[in-house]
Amino acid sequence: MDMEIGSIYELNPAFCEEGLAKSAEQFRLGEAEKYNKAHIRYTASGREAIALALKSYESRYPQAAKRCLLPAYMCDCVFFPFERAGWELHFYHINRNLEVDIEELDRLIGQIRPALIFVHPYYGVDTWRSVRPLFRRWRAQGICIMEDMTQSYYLESAGGEADYCVGSLRKWYAVPDGGFVASDEELPGDGLTANEEFVREKGALLRSKWAYLHGQMDEEKRRAIKAEYLRKNRETEEWLDRYDGISSLSAESAAILSRIDEKECGSRRNENCVYLHENLDGRMQVRPVFADLTGVAPLYYPVYAKDRDELQRYLALHGVYAPTLWPVGEENAGALSQDERYIYEHILALPVDQRYGMAEMRRVLEVLEQYEEEKPRNTAAGGQAGQLTGIRVDANDTVATGHVMRCITIAKKLLAAGGRVIFYTADGYAAGILEQNGMQYVCLHTKWDEMEQEIPLLREKLQQAGCHKLLVDSYQATKRYFEGLRDVCRLAYIDDCFEEIYPVDMIVNYNAYHVRFPYEKAYARQTKLLLGTSYVPLREEFGDGGGGSANSASRRDSYSGATDSVECGEAQQNHDAMPHVLLSSGGGDMYNALAGILRAAMRDVMLQEVTFHAVVGGFNRNAEELRKLAGEYPNICIHERVAHMAQLMRTCQAAVSAAGTMLFELSATQTPAVFFVSADNQQYDHEFFAQDGRMLYAGDIRADRDGCLENICGQLRLLLENKDMRDQMKRKLHEVTDGKGAQRIAEELLRL
Repeated sequence: MDMEIGSIYELNPAFCEEGLAKSAEQFRLGEAEKYNKAHIRYTASGREAIALALKSYESRYPQAAKRCLLPAYMCDCVFFPFERAGWELHFYHINRNLEVDIEELDRLIGQIRPALIFVHPYYGVDTWRSVRPLFRRWRAQGICIMEDMTQSYYLESAGGEADYCVGSLRKWYAVPDGGFVASDEELPGDGLTANEEFVREKGALLRSKWAYLHGQMDEEKRRAIKAEYLRKNRETEEWLDRYDGISSLSAESAAILSRIDEKECGSRRNENCVYLHENLDGRMQVRPVFADLTGVAPLYYPVYAKDRDELQRYLALHGVYAPTLWPVGEENAGALSQDERYIYEHILALPVDQRYGMAEMRRVLEVLEQYEEEKPRNTAAGGQAGQLTGIRVDANDTVATGHVMRCITIAKKLLAAGGRVIFYTADGYAAGILEQNGMQYVCLHTKWDEMEQEIPLLREKLQQAGCHKLLVDSYQATKRYFEGLRDVCRLAYIDDCFEEIYPVDMIVNYNAYHVRFPYEKAYARQTKLLLGTSYVPLREEFGDGGGGSANSASRRDSYSGATDSVECGEAQQNHDAMPHVLLSSGGGDMYNALAGILRAAMRDVMLQEVTFHAVVGGFNRNAEELRKLAGEYPNICIHERVAHMAQLMRTCQAAVSAAGTMLFELSATQTPAVFFVSADNQQYDHEFFAQDGRMLYAGDIRADRDGCLENICGQLRLLLENKDMRDQMKRKLHEVTDGKGAQRIAEELLRL
């Protein structure tokens, strides 16, 4: 039989029969007890360990509000014990390094005031290392810390500051059942008994797999045994999902576990993990999730795969069974950030457990190498030969970051559709945004506002890269600029103003006011025209109602939480009683609109009772002034480096914003708004958004600053006082865009 690696454990029947030396009550595991807790209970599963810990906590604090913060990247079986015990679930976010944003978590703690925070170090790595110093502070505030060791059983740095340490043992060893909970508090559990029926069924299927792997039989019988134990495994796991009791560890599993050399198992896992890690360099289709795995003995070795589902099928066809860990659950589906969606869609867990040694790890690498060889090299980079799209865009303290953000959104759709993308920028200002979003870029080291001077250099760069298409998003581009490039590649231009007829192959103007301009007549069918709001390039978080926690869908007129704030005043303590308003004025805020709005609002008696969430862009030259305002007024929150803008919008009853793409984002989240003009390319927005009561228009802050600020405050008061007006706005905003514009633009670029 060909080598099989991974899938469920096999259990040697002879090993089970060599004496059941210890009862479940007597036995101890060193790794499960290294957290130095006064009490430990062994249960039938990890989820039952969680249920027992919750029972202990609730007996100590019967009056505590049952609100819990959990990671949005998590196995849905973890949610079951909380839901069955009547806990309210809220979710914090994880980035692609599987680390939490400390500022966001701290803010959520202040907003939600959870009784319990659930912590999960991923894949044997202490992904909470930088946050652990805060555990004591949170516990001093009366917050319980529960740490799940199910992926990091051997992790030495975990558990010490947690109130409860929980984990699954049956994920690590060939046992029918097994879980544990450790705590310094008393743990109820006297009188718990093993679930004999479950243990019997599970033990039988583990022994069946042993027979499949090591028994002497013909191939037909072997296939039948495999089909049967896989069927029984599904059934037992489904039964466990439905089971709402708490069972003790069985005597059979206790006996098996008591004779396992845990140090040897941990050492073997570490060796396997390190071997894979050291030999995965240079691969096109997979990359390690973690850069450093020194001393790590994980449940699995995690990688990100370009086409995870295809690779998983390929591995299985060659006898390597790598799980995804995990499918998205119903409870957290609406709470996922863009990074978490990436994790769920791309992560793959390669088996490295103690059953295997170097021979099996070499086999895993061989299969990965075969996959790389069979996968065309050009598609590994994201597309067919010649399908490289360049994007020319800038962002700085003059050019709003919205330009580069919408281009990144389009780029992600191009990549998802099999294309390749490279950005070209005049300077390094946009580098951080591009790197944060995983985009390849070239800095031309030219002047952003004298684009014609870069033509020879850009021509050279485009030809060197083999770039056949270029999307340009800059008001500094001229007719001569495009004429200098058109013989190198096909050209597309995002044109908001119709100030010139450009020699390009495609024009994009997603604004509703495009009807003011004679595009069809001017370009006479020689240029592809993408016109109107169906082409608004909104980020994925604004599509299909994504974002937010499972319990915040009905937010609007009952506040339930925001995102990514770095400066919030004491008003957060009374957030449920106060309306919340989002403020935005673009990445540069050239006219210092945010400070002007906030100072005007603080002079208004009614608006003094509003919590303002001011979004401060990375190029805002007035950021320090805004931070001082937040320190002076407790109802002002400053948000910088916002990772989840849609979620922040959805948690506010209203918004005040400069015109531009932000108005479409507010439309997608159905956030009633007051808007103003602060740039030439926004001058026509009021014709559409102020029409038919979609939004309230406050004027041009450049032409009449004082009058515009007065209008903003007056219209905001009107909006907050009139729920019927807000409800009507939401219905009208829902019709503005479906959030799929970037996808449509990407498809047309690929066809260009």
